[in-house]
Amino acid sequence: MIDEVAPEREPLPEEPIPARQPRGGARRPRRMRRARPTVRSGSLAVALAAAILIALALAFQGFARWAGEHPGWSVLLGLAAVPVLYALLRGMPHARELRRAARAGMAEAEADALAAPPVPVDEPVSPTARAQEPPPVAGTFPPGPEEPTLAAPFHDGRTAPLPEPEAPDPYAPEPEPEPEAAVLTAAELDGVDLAGLDFAALDPDTFEEAVAALCRRDGCADAETVGGAGDLGADVLATAPDGRRVVIQCKRYGPENKVGSQDLQRFGGTCWSVHGAQLAVLVTTSEFTAPAEEYAEASGIRCVDGTELTAWAEGTGPAPWGPGATVH
Repeated sequence: MIDEVAPEREPLPEEPIPARQPRGGARRPRRMRRARPTVRSGSLAVALAAAILIALALAFQGFARWAGEHPGWSVLLGLAAVPVLYALLRGMPHARELRRAARAGMAEAEADALAAPPVPVDEPVSPTARAQEPPPVAGTFPPGPEEPTLAAPFHDGRTAPLPEPEAPDPYAPEPEPEPEAAVLTAAELDGVDLAGLDFAALDPDTFEEAVAALCRRDGCADAETVGGAGDLGADVLATAPDGRRVVIQCKRYGPENKVGSQDLQRFGGTCWSVHGAQLAVLVTTSEFTAPAEEYAEASGIRCVDGTELTAWAEGTGPAPWGPGATVH
């Protein structure tokens, strides 16, 4: 028999074997193996653990000896330690969760800081380039980065613009000057009709002289002014017709300024003890406040306001020492 020879087959083309892809996408990097602790670190950990165990044993032995000597205190201490241990055991999981949350927050903050774009920094302008810049126009604001030029006047919405000053009227009449306070001497006041005298128009010294003139007119022949820097609250000293020593303080105030309790307190602190007054009087062209009247009534000082002073000068009201005079 003739052996049949099989025809030769053509070899198949070799195709590259695809690499095996893991599930889930790209291939994960291999984890780095941690270095195993050395023999030295292991021996140190064992020694530290042994020291801690010995310390705990000694502490327990000492506590047991103390508990045997003081059984009552040991029971109380044990009862007090139970809630503390319970709170520590309950708080350990919460403390772990808090530490994990803090670490996660720190990691997110670092990731956000790395992902944030860098802040652009303005490059310094060279002197040559600055010299070539055009000079700013008067009355305008220089434009900032990404801001339009703001022309004056500029209002930010928080401040109101000042009104334009009004020009003075050349035909307006000039204001009348205030009348000067009248100045009169003691001799001139003795010859003046005090009933028609405007006490508010007098200067302070003349007002004191006018009060002294009223005292001389109504029977105090020795009335004189002693006011000055060192008068200690006394402006007029006189002797009443009944022989009492009269000490008067004068206050020439405007209608808007009333005599307060402080004025009465200062006068009351010196009229009796320093000047030896048997009758203390405070005379003013204005009025007295309610606290001042209360202090005057409590301390025995007679108060004469502007209305009562006019009545005294006109003769329709009593003098401070006369019949009908009251303590306010």
